Amino acid sequence: MYFVFFISFTALLESCCFGEVASQDQQCSTFMSDDSSCPESWHYWGISCYRVTEKTFTWADAKDECRNLGGVLGVPSSDQENEFIAQLIPSSKGVWLDCNDLEVEGKWKCREGNVEVAYRNWYFTEPNNVKDDEDCAALNNGYDEKRQWHDLSCSSSTERALCKMAGRPVLHV
Repeated sequence: MYFVFFISFTALLESCCFGEVASQDQQCSTFMSDDSSCPESWHYWGISCYRVTEKTFTWADAKDECRNLGGVLGVPSSDQENEFIAQLIPSSKGVWLDCNDLEVEGKWKCREGNVEVAYRNWYFTEPNNVKDDEDCAALNNGYDEKRQWHDLSCSSSTERALCKMAGRPVLHV
């Protein structure tokens, strides 16, 4: 079963119908996800589902919470995604992002699962490592009226978790 799915999925990716479901004669039917493709209390955008927790956590605990909920700690990969996520955050609150410089000070790595994300949206004075241990990034909704990132202490600061998972496609023919 896994082998058949892999071959079918690979064929779909290589067909002219990427992002669509191909029929035998290569006629394509568009598929799309809607809100029903996300679990309850998750929000759909693009091809993913997002959830901002009510509870606050340290950065490591936020990563664990997202895994427990079936997702990963997220990080935006565009201005549009950053704006969508900011709208999910209560005013003047923040969420942890899977972005840190724990390995090498000043060299920020932002990942979504195991995929490196190049996008950055730092507030103009950030990252500043003002407390010498600000190694994790958070997106704040309202930091100086902006929806940008800042660095915080991974272990002594607490923020909500931004959890993300792939949306499940719903076929529309």
